Amino acid sequence: MSISGLAWVFGGFETFKYVLIIFGFFISILIKEVNAKNEYLFYYNNGISKMQLFVYGFLMNFVFSLALILVINVVLKFV
Repeated sequence: MSISGLAWVFGGFETFKYVLIIFGFFISILIKEVNAKNEYLFYYNNGISKMQLFVYGFLMNFVFSLALILVINVVLKFV
């Protein structure tokens, strides 16, 4: 999220949207892979592969990011 915040400060709202949706998720996955690679046991024990977890996580990030962007657009329209 801090990467997205920097994008908003230096690049404006248009840059923020793309960074939030795409790069923010992948950077968080990268940090998780580097710092806590062996902490996926809960998902493995429940029959969820790492790839399924990443795809589901990306889709949820995409949906929530779009919802956030819509709310921000509506608020900015009325301000």
